[in-house]
Amino acid sequence: MKAAEKKPIRVFQQDGSNDIVNQFGSWPEANKAMDAALREKGYDHKFVFGEGRTTPSTPGRSADALRWLWREYSPK
Repeated sequence: MKAAEKKPIRVFQQDGSNDIVNQFGSWPEANKAMDAALREKGYDHKFVFGEGRTTPSTPGRSADALRWLWREYSPK
């Protein structure tokens, strides 16, 4: 990622300390590494990390992510 040209994107990540860890690796650790890489590159990025697991029923998850991603947007 370091050698790649920076793209005009925004990234929202959310994960929990008890998310999936299996034979393919650890989602929490992979997401922490992705967070570090995005910050290093200077991307407009937010990473929300908490206790437990992230599931579709996590309260406010989708709404908070969408509000953050679309902030400062005004339709024409």
